[in-house]
Amino acid sequence: MALVAYKRIQRQFPDFVDAWTNASVVLYDMGRKEEAMYMAERAVGLGPENPTAVCALANAQLSLGNVDEAFANFHKAISLDPCHVPALTNLAGIYNRRGQIAEALALDDRAIQADPSNSVLLGNRGHTKMRAMDLDGAEEDLAKALELNSGNALSRWNLAYVQLLQHRYDDAWPNFGARIDLAEWAGNRREFGKPHWKGEPLDGRTLLVYSEQGFGDTIQFSRFIAHLGRFGGEILFLTSRALQSLLSDIAGADMRIALEDEPLPEYDLVVPLMGLPAIMNVGRSDLAPLSPPPLPEPPTIAEFDRPGFKVGLVWAGSPIHSNDSLRSMNPRYFDGLADLEGIAWYGLQVPKSAEPPKLSGFLDLSRYMKDFMDTAQIIRQLDLVVTVDTSMAHVAGYLGLPCAVLLAFLPDWRWGATGQSTSWYPSLTLLRQPAHDDWGSVVGQLRALIAERVLRRGRL
Repeated sequence: MALVAYKRIQRQFPDFVDAWTNASVVLYDMGRKEEAMYMAERAVGLGPENPTAVCALANAQLSLGNVDEAFANFHKAISLDPCHVPALTNLAGIYNRRGQIAEALALDDRAIQADPSNSVLLGNRGHTKMRAMDLDGAEEDLAKALELNSGNALSRWNLAYVQLLQHRYDDAWPNFGARIDLAEWAGNRREFGKPHWKGEPLDGRTLLVYSEQGFGDTIQFSRFIAHLGRFGGEILFLTSRALQSLLSDIAGADMRIALEDEPLPEYDLVVPLMGLPAIMNVGRSDLAPLSPPPLPEPPTIAEFDRPGFKVGLVWAGSPIHSNDSLRSMNPRYFDGLADLEGIAWYGLQVPKSAEPPKLSGFLDLSRYMKDFMDTAQIIRQLDLVVTVDTSMAHVAGYLGLPCAVLLAFLPDWRWGATGQSTSWYPSLTLLRQPAHDDWGSVVGQLRALIAERVLRRGRL
């Protein structure tokens, strides 16, 4: 084992910088962050002008969330060695996440100049160009990366992302399968000990379709279960208890629900829910939503017994989502809507926010939202749902309810690159950032939309 070897060298030659640096790199790759930091600090203590040691320290700092310290040390490593590819690449990543795309691209270019046949570096620049919404440039780099290494799963996934943003589903779905090989989604990969279904006739066998990612993804892709009947088998849909009531009656689907927290019935084959479009060759004309499910009568909620155009707000998603820093917004942006008249504001944020928008008469409804059926019954009583890119958009779209979705400059692939509408959910209106992190402009669009809807209702 490499780590054992490096530690042996450290004992024999305690002043050998590379032994400490390389041990830090190995520990970093193993996820042992604190130990990686210790080794890197020892390395830099022995060789403060060693760019690889300084870069290892920056990586350890970044893994522990010390972004500013890492930023400074990546810069230092590059000043010591202007062609230090790992430092150039990782500093570009920081700039990328900050939305400083020009700076990130300049570093990506320098890294590629230093190592022009490196598939990973071309893939990185392709991702940066995608963040800049230069989709043609992104596709060119990602295609080159895959020519150099067809097994580059991250580049293949990013290529699918670019193609999906342009609604090129025939091109995208085969590449979309690369998601299961990405480290960030490794926890979604599931092995059931059964053969994977590839689209062959079921001939009476039972197919287990399992939810693969978040609640919103499950709601969005559940429509394809209705098309499985033609394969001639039994369908068993494995999903979460929170979605059970909402998805138990998917229009046109002959299926049984199985819950993730209960023993599974017998089945013969398995397939991930998000793998269905590739297997069934889904195109843009096949995205139309199903008929909304029947809902029970909503419970009486006293908070709805007041006048005004009823608007529900969601401003943040789960903080563990990989793109949450892009998709979630500060609720203070909604404070600028306080002067709109005739609006009854409601909070749909779950869990309840400690700092909700400062809007007159704002009422929080989160305590009524125990599962997605509760959510559905609540939002059907609103005039408009407003949400960032969370599962709330999917619930509203699934029910065919008016909903404004506030999107980042680089939106999630499902919303496409342009336009205010989506084939996935015709009842949704998409409001897009014109530049990175420009939530102010999006809220300005929202203000105009709400004012127009209020005016239109007044004319009815």
